[in-house]
Amino acid sequence: MLAALLALALAAPVPSSRHFPSLQGGDTLGAGSSVAAFSAGFTMVSAGWAQALSDGADAGALLEFDVASTELVVGGLYRQIAWRSGDLAVSWRAKGGFYADFGSTWVHDANQSDAGVRATPGLAASTQTGRGLLSLGVDVPFTFTFSRGGGFALGVLGAISFETPLWGDLSAGARVGGGALWSYSGAPFASDSPRALVDIAALLTYRIF
Repeated sequence: MLAALLALALAAPVPSSRHFPSLQGGDTLGAGSSVAAFSAGFTMVSAGWAQALSDGADAGALLEFDVASTELVVGGLYRQIAWRSGDLAVSWRAKGGFYADFGSTWVHDANQSDAGVRATPGLAASTQTGRGLLSLGVDVPFTFTFSRGGGFALGVLGAISFETPLWGDLSAGARVGGGALWSYSGAPFASDSPRALVDIAALLTYRIF
């Protein structure tokens, strides 16, 4: 599926504008722009919306669901440009909100149901090419949980992605990443920590305006 999507995207004509809006990269959307973004793969599916607050800042809403661990995060996102030079850009970013674990053990025997809050600071860098956007990102999710006397988890997740125009205002791409999660006290997976994180996903982004 990823290969077919990328092949179709790479065969599409390249628009005259070299700025490809994305929530993956280090560059912000640009003043007045708004996008809807979707991803699906193993282990994550997500849907997000973002609106440019200025030429250097974006904010929006995000829903993420881990199909392997049945963890859900519903909340917001923010991105602020830190450095930009030509086609290269680096941004600080953050996302977070309400966290829920539905406790499925179909993949992870150590999983337990829980609820809490999650905050995920991160850093993204990207470069615009004639064909698309190549991005690198590192995120550090920190989760507080409420069940079993409370607990917390700290993770590190790195990813590389490439996106390219597909048709009109729609772009497509792929993301590959991995990392680890350390869980403590009453948090899910505390009895089997650290836990490996895997992220392989197809990406779709639609420029609303």
